[in-house]
Amino acid sequence: MTALEQKQLFNGVCLCGAIKFKFSTSKIKTIYRCYCSLCRKQSGAASNTATLILSEQFDWQQGLQFVRTYVKATGFTSSFCTECGSPVPNALGSNPKIMWIPLGLIEKDFVPEKELNFCMNSQVNWSKNNTVPVAFDELPTGAEFQDYFELNK
Repeated sequence: MTALEQKQLFNGVCLCGAIKFKFSTSKIKTIYRCYCSLCRKQSGAASNTATLILSEQFDWQQGLQFVRTYVKATGFTSSFCTECGSPVPNALGSNPKIMWIPLGLIEKDFVPEKELNFCMNSQVNWSKNNTVPVAFDELPTGAEFQDYFELNK
């Protein structure tokens, strides 16, 4: 194994810190974004962004008692923290040897080699770049929020 192929340790934690996990892999090579309606509802965002790893590379560190799983009749699975609601990793129902990892929980930055986009025919219009975006390096001030969202008008 070359130095580039050596395993890296990735840590993940939910919003409240009750659930912690780790996994090791040489790199997170591929990520995906899914725009289907189920993933939008599960994530509360335009898409669900995740990666897949082998279950043998994954280890719960704490908080397994706070993990709850919802399974639709179709088989769609959503595991989450009962304390804060963060989506958390789960084994794929179709192949429990693979873990689904929501990328927002990973504490270490990385650059994937590939990005896959699924269910583009389900992508909602508001998630497309319809206008020139306004960008801030940090959170806007309260006054800026009010101005941009026209809260007082």
